[in-house]
Amino acid sequence: FSLLFLAMDYLENFVGSIPGFYSVCLLTTLYLFLPMFDGANVVFRRILVPLTGQYENLLLHDAYLVRKAMEKSIPAQYHDRVFG
Repeated sequence: FSLLFLAMDYLENFVGSIPGFYSVCLLTTLYLFLPMFDGANVVFRRILVPLTGQYENLLLHDAYLVRKAMEKSIPAQYHDRVFG
């Protein structure tokens, strides 16, 4: 969201007088904010991760989340057998 603000602030000087600029900014903010679109996750994974070259960290984090979800799905009575 901060990148959107910085881009909007910078572009406002050049294209702020064009009709619809603020409507586009509002729609972009809604796309990033509303969970039904998952826009912030899409922008993060498809734009920011490739720009910064953080593929390995993203994969490690996703693997950690999958592990936690799998551990959570194991019934409590089997925890000792699996983790012991």
